[in-house]
Amino acid sequence: MGTMTRMLAGAAVVASLTLGPVAPAAAQAPAAGTVTRVEGTAAVARTAIPQPAPLKTRDSLYLRDLLTTGEQSRAQLLLGGKATVTMRERSVLRITEDPGVSTVDITDGKLKLAVLKDRMKAGERVEVKTPNAVTAVRGTVVVVDVVRTPSGVTSRITVLIGSVEVTRIDPATGRPTGAPLAVNALQQTVVDGLKPPSAPQTIPRPDGEALESTFAFGLKPGSTADADLLKRQVEQAASDAAKLPPAGAGGRVQPGAPGAGPGLSGDDIRSRSGVIVPPTGGGSPTRGN
Repeated sequence: MGTMTRMLAGAAVVASLTLGPVAPAAAQAPAAGTVTRVEGTAAVARTAIPQPAPLKTRDSLYLRDLLTTGEQSRAQLLLGGKATVTMRERSVLRITEDPGVSTVDITDGKLKLAVLKDRMKAGERVEVKTPNAVTAVRGTVVVVDVVRTPSGVTSRITVLIGSVEVTRIDPATGRPTGAPLAVNALQQTVVDGLKPPSAPQTIPRPDGEALESTFAFGLKPGSTADADLLKRQVEQAASDAAKLPPAGAGGRVQPGAPGAGPGLSGDDIRSRSGVIVPPTGGGSPTRGN
């Protein structure tokens, strides 16, 4: 059995974990999930807690938490017992929710989302939203990569298992526009700036497995500079938290709308770390991690 065909089974094991208790300081914010694993440095900023903190294994997550990972870092999240999200290094995301729709907003970096179809109720779905595209997911393993360049944002969506629908976002309204594009297993589409999604391109299975393996844990131990890196990351999370809307705003926020929160770029994350380290793609396939 290949690596990717075992990924959902691995995600099911992760989904059996029990969510941690809701922290009193964040009691007014709806729970969104829990942190199942962290390697390297990660931080969380939220509206309900005045001071942000390092993100740790078994921490509870709440809607509208702003999560960031540092250099050579990984974080894995369990959302409502129905999906796992693995963040790679220098990634920024926020979790929001509407009735029947859970949304992972990623503004920079790369994530892998594995949705357990048998745990989804009729009509439920998970979306991955980038600055210029939204991907509707059900019972799927998908990798979403956001790259910022001087000419704009490029979103690359790669489906490893299942199928998704990708729709371009109108930057003026922050809403999906145009017909959705179906992308199936071992296919990839690119949304370049304001252009519609490109025609799906088939990728070889070894390439898909190689991409999945870049989300493996077991990275090299950090250097003594990691403590300073984490301190800077948490300090920046404090600044980001100050820009977030008041607690209880809830719901999805359109880009550029009042209360949309900080617009963080990959350059922001790299400048905060003070160290430029090429992303590492090594490691064995994660099998759902």
